[in-house]
Amino acid sequence: MDASSLRISKFDGTNFHAWKFKMQMVLEERDLWEVVSGEIKAEQCETQLDQATYKRKSRKAMAVICLAMEDSQLPLVRSASGACDAWSRLEDHFEKKSLANKLFLRRRFFTTMMEEGDDVLEHINKLKTLAEQLEAVGAPVCEDDLVITLLGSLSDSYQFLITALESRSDTLSWELVTSRLLHEEMKRKEQGSKGDEASQGQAFITRDNQRKGRPVKKSWPCHNCGKIGHWMAECPSRIQENTERHRPQRAQDSGDRYRSQRANVAQEEDSGDCLFRSVKRHLRNRATSGWSTPGRRST
Repeated sequence: MDASSLRISKFDGTNFHAWKFKMQMVLEERDLWEVVSGEIKAEQCETQLDQATYKRKSRKAMAVICLAMEDSQLPLVRSASGACDAWSRLEDHFEKKSLANKLFLRRRFFTTMMEEGDDVLEHINKLKTLAEQLEAVGAPVCEDDLVITLLGSLSDSYQFLITALESRSDTLSWELVTSRLLHEEMKRKEQGSKGDEASQGQAFITRDNQRKGRPVKKSWPCHNCGKIGHWMAECPSRIQENTERHRPQRAQDSGDRYRSQRANVAQEEDSGDCLFRSVKRHLRNRATSGWSTPGRRST
């Protein structure tokens, strides 16, 4: 018999509650659980045949348990007198019924919270496992506390469902609450998948339109410089050449406009001077010849 035939992972000192349940299923399947659990004791075997059968089953169960444990955990059961003794040692070590262990498990049970995006089934199983661990150490949780703790630990997105469940007149059972939560999560996943399909369809249409339209800049060379990443109208080399080509012409046009303005100003100044000299000369001539006044004779 090897560990692979058990089809369960070896116990490494963590998650004893899950390993214990799996191990119990294996022992029951091989008709060995009665010996391990103590339902049948050696003192109850009256005949030698019954005693021999009990010892054979005990040794076989001991082998099954040890082969399902890591080497680091074997010292806990190595000195056990039989399968029943080994099982009791494991329970006493990992399921201590001390007050400190009870307080530790209860604190974890009441402070476990569900974050946005967490899987609902995983959260339900986590709380259920903690409740079973509390029961194993002698501190069971009633169903009402289990339901209240579950509803109080849900994320804010389930507030509407919590309100609907609280408004019910009948008693909320664990099966009812968990089934409603799982149904709500299933609806949300379906709505999310439809939204993803719509987004993928829109992206496909966009890519198809791009294929039918202009080529993508990043994959098409420029007809001016041959580089990839821009069109010819946006080519930096072409823009620079056009700028340098038109720069002398713009400078010449600016010079011509400047000289034309200077000439106009000079012309206006010359015209003003000529007009001023003409008026001045006219006044001087009249002063020399005298003013002619009606009724007065010139002398």
